[in-house]
Parts: sequence; C-alpha cells; structure tokens
Amino acid sequence: MKTRLVIGIALVCLTAGILALPARGDESPVDQQKNYYLKCVNAEIDNYSCKVGYSTSRSKNLQAYGENAARRTAFLTQNRDALVQEMLAQNVSMRPHAVQQYLRQRLSQEAPVQKAMERP
Repeated sequence: MKTRLVIGIALVCLTAGILALPARGDESPVDQQKNYYLKCVNAEIDNYSCKVGYSTSRSKNLQAYGENAARRTAFLTQNRDALVQEMLAQNVSMRPHAVQQYLRQRLSQEAPVQKAMERP
C-alpha cells in the first residue's frame, strides 16, 4: 500500500515537472539574443552617461573625455534598436567583450561623420 502511494506521488510530481518545462522556455533563442544585446547596450549607455559630468571639469583632458562620453551616449541612445538589429543580423557572440567590441567599432565608424558635421 505504501509503495503504491509513493509511486503515485512520484508520478504526479514527474507529470507536474514535465508540464512546467514548456512554460519556462517561452523565449526563443532570437529573443534571448535580442534581450542580451539590449541589456549590453543599456549597460554601455549607463557607463558613458556617468562620465558626461567630466565635461564641466577645469581640466581640458577631462572636458574632452566628458564630451566624448556624451557623444557616445547620444549615439547609442539614438541608434539602440538599429544596433541590436545589426548585431542579430551579424550574429555577434553573446559575450560582453564581443558586444563591446562591436559597439566600439560602430562608434568609430560614425565618429568621423559627426566630427565633420561639427566643424562648419
């Protein structure tokens, strides 16, 4: 009698566990990648936005550093969704350094255009 009760309880627990598995895996791999890239871009924005305050410093070097951080923050904020779509299309590795490298590369590609626009 006890053996049947234990087996019955084990089967109920096993069934409940099997039914709960699909509920946990609702996100597709593409959604997981997109969420990861968004998280990394937001972290970079937070990182640069903390350094914008240096633009009011008395030091010329710190002012330049703060202005550069402000430019990077603006670029990442304005192009957040496009950057995520580009990373999805290029299948950038889901590692922090790979995402940071991609973002820095994109920033360097856009920097000459922004500097040329600022001069006139």
